[in-house]
Amino acid sequence: MAADEELCWRILGAWEVGTATTELSIPAGQPRVVLAALLLSVNQPVSLDVLTDQLWPEQPPARPQGTLHTYVSRLRRVLGADRIETDLAGYRLRADESRIDLYKFRDLVGQAADAGSPAAELQVLRTALALWRGRPFGDLTSTWLDRDVVPQLTEEWFAATERRIDLEFAAGPPGALIAELTELTRQYPTREALWFRLIDALRRAGRRAEALDRYHQVRTLLRDEFGIDPSAELDELYRSMLDSGVRRPEPIRQLPHDIRSFVGRDAELTALDVLDREQADDATRIITIDGAPGTGKTTLAVHWAHRKAAGFEDAQLYLNLRGYGPGEPIGPADAAAMLLRALGVAGERIPAKIEERSALLRSTLAGRRVLLLLDNARDADQIRPLLPGSGSLVIVTSRNQLRSLAIRDGARRLTLEPMAPEQAVELLAATIGSERVAAEPEASRELIQLCDRLPLALAIVAERAQRADSLAAVVVALGDAQARLAQLDAGDPQSDLSAALSWSYRALPPASALMFRLLGLHPGDDIGLPAAAALAGLTPAATRVALDHLVAVHLVDQRQADRYEMHDLIRLYATGLAADEPDADAALDRLVDWYLHAALSADERLQPLRLRDFAEPYEPMSVVPEFGTVPAAIAWFEREYNCLRAITTWSAAHGRTGYAWRTVLAMATFLDNRITWDDGLAVFELAVTAAGTDETARGFTLNAIGCFHFDQDDWPRTERYLTEALACFETVGHSRGEAMVLGNLAIVLAELGRPEVAVGLSERAIRLCQQNGYTRGVAVNLDNRGVALAATGRYLEAVEAHLEADRLNAGDLVADAYNQQNLSRAYAALHRPTPAIRAACRSVHLFRRIDNRRWEAGALIDLAKSLLAAHHPTLAATTLQTALTILTDFADPRTPEVQFLLATTQ
Repeated sequence: MAADEELCWRILGAWEVGTATTELSIPAGQPRVVLAALLLSVNQPVSLDVLTDQLWPEQPPARPQGTLHTYVSRLRRVLGADRIETDLAGYRLRADESRIDLYKFRDLVGQAADAGSPAAELQVLRTALALWRGRPFGDLTSTWLDRDVVPQLTEEWFAATERRIDLEFAAGPPGALIAELTELTRQYPTREALWFRLIDALRRAGRRAEALDRYHQVRTLLRDEFGIDPSAELDELYRSMLDSGVRRPEPIRQLPHDIRSFVGRDAELTALDVLDREQADDATRIITIDGAPGTGKTTLAVHWAHRKAAGFEDAQLYLNLRGYGPGEPIGPADAAAMLLRALGVAGERIPAKIEERSALLRSTLAGRRVLLLLDNARDADQIRPLLPGSGSLVIVTSRNQLRSLAIRDGARRLTLEPMAPEQAVELLAATIGSERVAAEPEASRELIQLCDRLPLALAIVAERAQRADSLAAVVVALGDAQARLAQLDAGDPQSDLSAALSWSYRALPPASALMFRLLGLHPGDDIGLPAAAALAGLTPAATRVALDHLVAVHLVDQRQADRYEMHDLIRLYATGLAADEPDADAALDRLVDWYLHAALSADERLQPLRLRDFAEPYEPMSVVPEFGTVPAAIAWFEREYNCLRAITTWSAAHGRTGYAWRTVLAMATFLDNRITWDDGLAVFELAVTAAGTDETARGFTLNAIGCFHFDQDDWPRTERYLTEALACFETVGHSRGEAMVLGNLAIVLAELGRPEVAVGLSERAIRLCQQNGYTRGVAVNLDNRGVALAATGRYLEAVEAHLEADRLNAGDLVADAYNQQNLSRAYAALHRPTPAIRAACRSVHLFRRIDNRRWEAGALIDLAKSLLAAHHPTLAATTLQTALTILTDFADPRTPEVQFLLATTQ
């Protein structure tokens, strides 16, 4: 008996089971039926009930199990005892599927379907079909095999054979298949699909009379045998032959004229060539060019099509699908009819159904090398029925990304962005002359920027510039943002940017159209998904769907995950639409409210309890994000900072002053630690202005800007702002606000050389907090008292105050970080470097935990000083270098001090 891996099973024809040198003699009759059943479920158990039904479908014997056991025993004697296993459910045949011709055939057919080109698919199908040697299972017959198995397997053979013939048809002359198809129709006279292919092959080979004879032959056969007429497909083929409906026209040249002065887009033309080469030459190559309105998709596609046209002598077809325009898009059925008529198909011969038109279009184009430019498509469903067979090139332009065409049909995509600045200059010079561009280079650059580098806008502006005295005058005319789109009206809807944008807008579903209008209200440069959801009053899921549609049609760009932005001119168009939006005020209220509460949530992670104790925010209108870690909160602030600035500026200017100053307060910790001095100061000054005459608001904002100056060691300005803040809180009797400012003021006065006054202020702050049951305030102000005591030289008392504050700081990392820094300084003043170093190290660690880089730098400076006092200059130098890196990032005024200290360590 041969080893398992050497045994081959051939059932697609006469039975053959054996090795390369030995053929096994399988018992004839019912044992072979048992083996057939096991082979068809190889390596799977087949129950006794199933086997009984398969062997005796009408009348089983009295003891079928015993009979089956006898048959299996006879098979085991030939195949080997371990080949057929007994299972609880029945029997299992153990064999290698790759050595069974049926399974090998099915695997190859699957590989063919996944092949990358028609040529590869054809080669694999030929290999698969070569495994067939005749009727499955040879001359073995049984009711079950004849009724259920052999017809099914034969149908698999038919499907593979007909697909192989279609591929052969497309690859070579039709006459080569006539002899084979004639023999196949003789063997299988009722297989109408084979007759269709034979008649079509005769027709295309110019043997029209023979084709008509074959049609009459099959029609008579079908009527006599089954009492039916030929299918609609076969009947349509017959009528087309009668009327000579399909004719080979002269080569068709429909491409629009190329632009002689085409400039720029060299990189895009190279990219198109690469995308074309990536696809097999014998397959249909599909390349899509998508982009926003006005980016020049059609111009680029036409130019590149002319460059490729020499390889497509049979036909160069062009069709504007009107996917975006003043009228309705051309439906795929109408588009197919237009292409068929262009190819010479008589109108009366064009079928009514889109499926039949699509099939006729493919048949008409079969064997021809065609370049098909489908311009201005709405979606993939409009394109797919128009795709020809192998050997053709299809170029599609669309404002839609046509993602499904890439996924399902293997299209290669090129997204067309606005022109690069140097290309835009080249385009402007080609229109108005390089001399004028060279004479006004600054005005040229401004024009290009005002046009968003869009070729359509640049072309309109260039035409206006030819009639203007100077480019600078055109810049002035375009400078008014609200009137800019009107200035880009060329008087022709096809060359009007507003009209082009309106066509994209009108095609949007309602939710996306609403989102587009509302995005025109957003004062920031970009927007995140949660903020957009708040703006539109939608769920995040619905918002994602709406935004994804806007991205797909290039009205919105998605540069990062869940962040969206618009080109300036598109934004202006959206803003114009939003002017009449009834929900505009409510949408903006939701937006500013979301930014406030999101900032509060992030700040709560950076400095817990800071604003909870003092601020009185409004109730949130939308879902507010939560931040699990300090890095996540910092990352959110960094991602949203430009939007937060824009929102606070807009809120302050549009009557939402409460939102403006509160949002700045929520940003304060981030501004102190992450933003440069000038930028941060501008934000705090905006908050003070927004506070207006509201004394409570003024108290909070003046305290905030005072603390910002404090971080820069600008003690006089800090004192002035804090003194004003204290007066505001005293006016309205805001005791917690008073305590907060008194504690901050105590530290400032200590630095200004008035330590005894500072001690008194801190003690007053402590009493206010105790009266209000404000334990956290007591701890903070005990720490401030320690700073003031140290300034008087009472260092032991200072240490005691800091230690008492440490005992009250229950889990407040921020207060603990400041406390340990102050404790380190007190120990250092007592010339006790070891505890000073220990406290400074803890302070550095805590500032890093809360990601407070500016204060981390201060703690590092304190640590370095104590290290120097302990005679560790190398460690001190390393510590100072780390501090210097942080301070340099912020252009911090303490940088010279650190540089001097670093020099002393050398």
